[in-house]
Amino acid sequence: MLAGLTDWLASHQQWLGIAIFLVALTESLAVAGLVVPGVFLLFAISALAASAGVSLTEAVLWAFAGAVIGDLLSFGLGRWFHQDIRRIPLFQRNPQWIDRGEHFFRRYGWLSIVLGRFIGPIRPVIPMIAGMFDMPAWRFVTINVLSALAWAPAYLIPGYTAGHAAHWAVPPLFWGQALNLTAGAAIVLAGCVYLMRWQRRWSPLAAAGLCLLALLVLILQQHTLDVFSSTLIDSRTQLQLPVLPTLGQPQPEVLLLMLPVPLSLLLARRWGAAALFATAMAITFGLTRLAELPTASSIAALITAALGVIIVLCNRGQPFWGRVSWLLYPLPLLALLDSNLLFQQVAVPLAMLSSLLCASSAVLLASWLVQRANPLPPLPGLSRLLVALWPYLIAGWLLLTA
Repeated sequence: MLAGLTDWLASHQQWLGIAIFLVALTESLAVAGLVVPGVFLLFAISALAASAGVSLTEAVLWAFAGAVIGDLLSFGLGRWFHQDIRRIPLFQRNPQWIDRGEHFFRRYGWLSIVLGRFIGPIRPVIPMIAGMFDMPAWRFVTINVLSALAWAPAYLIPGYTAGHAAHWAVPPLFWGQALNLTAGAAIVLAGCVYLMRWQRRWSPLAAAGLCLLALLVLILQQHTLDVFSSTLIDSRTQLQLPVLPTLGQPQPEVLLLMLPVPLSLLLARRWGAAALFATAMAITFGLTRLAELPTASSIAALITAALGVIIVLCNRGQPFWGRVSWLLYPLPLLALLDSNLLFQQVAVPLAMLSSLLCASSAVLLASWLVQRANPLPPLPGLSRLLVALWPYLIAGWLLLTA
């Protein structure tokens, strides 16, 4: 069936956008999303879209619209039927689906809507559970839209990249080196999450050590990754994010735009949070000097460290997987930053990876240093929202004035 659908779409490419929309909608729709292999369909159709010349922006917008509407329909279903939803034959035969969703929703609250988008069996059930529990509609719509902004590119880009790569002439060694880097990144990320999962005082220190070890390996092995780096540089025009203007080479002055965050923490007498910000930035600067990163990569590392500190400050007091979900927060900004650096030829890909590892190590080490005695208290709701929004407001202003 899947092969037949993809064959039909390959010969009717004008329907690819609608197909992405319908699959994303079905993937997010209660009941239907439990039985339809939406992940595989999205991968296959997004690969076809790349081969057909459909822009990534258009494909992501179709997926975003389908995900938002699918979750809204599921929410409306739960709001309308409440506990009577259990009488549907599919749920009568599989009551554990709703029971698991209710347990997840009671434990994580509104964060379950964000997390649920990325967790298979409960993905299409959580919006329905939110409706059954009478979550305020305005709150659900806000979370629905924001989480779909992260979900759509996360699920579309792998297939789109695969489809684009089929027509991308690269040296034979490129994919082997790319696979090695991807596997290494996955090991470091999984290792850090595992160490932090212990939730011990030494966990950030151990995770920082793992990132520093990865940084050392990357520096020592960078000569073996020349093909990967040079290929991305030669293909920079294809990798530039679509529809976005070029911002130019980042200057040290851009870091001054982040000053309102630590200043506001000082004014609010959040001494520990302000110390975390200052310590992370200082350690990041020192690591970039030791790694001998160029100026543009050093600035990127400091910006990344500032985003990492914001993650630490904003996820205080939340369950572990709720804190992990905050790792999605800086992805659009980092994609914009790295795409711009690559396009401007002011930083090579390996320097970008090194800057990310420098920033990650610094934030984890600063978190361990500052919280050795007492954990940082959670920020109030309004303060957390303003701190989290500030980098996006800066990015929006820079895009509008570019």
